[in-house]
Amino acid sequence: MDTLRYIPTIEDTGTRQMAIDEAILRCYDMGLSPPTLRFFRFMPSAITIGYAQYVERVIDTRRCQELGIPFVRRVTGGGTVYHDYKGEVTYSIVTDKIPGAIEDSFHLLLKPLILTLRDYGLDATFKPYNDILVDGKKISGSAQRRGRKGMLQHGTLMYGTDLMTLSNILILDLDKLKARGANSFLDLVTTMEDELGYDIDPMSLIKDLKIAYRDNYGLPLEAGELNDSELEMARDLEAKYSSESWTYGRRWKE
Repeated sequence: MDTLRYIPTIEDTGTRQMAIDEAILRCYDMGLSPPTLRFFRFMPSAITIGYAQYVERVIDTRRCQELGIPFVRRVTGGGTVYHDYKGEVTYSIVTDKIPGAIEDSFHLLLKPLILTLRDYGLDATFKPYNDILVDGKKISGSAQRRGRKGMLQHGTLMYGTDLMTLSNILILDLDKLKARGANSFLDLVTTMEDELGYDIDPMSLIKDLKIAYRDNYGLPLEAGELNDSELEMARDLEAKYSSESWTYGRRWKE
């Protein structure tokens, strides 16, 4: 990998964002896409469900409907994520599969996020196998999907997420929380704004993250757009991500 294509920030629906990520991965496997980095925001705010999760077991769907928060299943594993338009940035990178332990690949691709958080003065650390913690609280989680040639890793960075709304949406296991020494879900998560005590501008944060990825890997970032193959595939995949059969089922090839 000599360069990374950088796609400027896209603000769009959850179904569209997830369709784009899968389209890039699939096109990469077919030799139609270069290694790609992008940061994006969900508009409107939305929830993504991990590939192997059961919707009814992890979120309160009635509460989501009341709040007008849509939810979509990801093609990647991991847990439930609330992509708050006013408080969260999502990153996505597609590249060749990284050999070795899965945990090590997560760490490698998360390092620029960790360094960015440290530049803001936060004591950010990697927690295997896919989280970033600040002062023992989760501030970022990531997930992967591996294709024939390439891999997709994407994840969240909570700079100012409405954690109360998140806690009201999730179906929580109180026994598990207590086993982790927490009285509530809010004891386990944090945001940049909560830690720093001031507001974060998302576009400035994205600029800082972009620089961190460029500098950490020593690779030039070439500004680009989605190509025709990716756009066509994303349009087709968006129908899948909008369907109940995908949301409530788990069919990768559908």
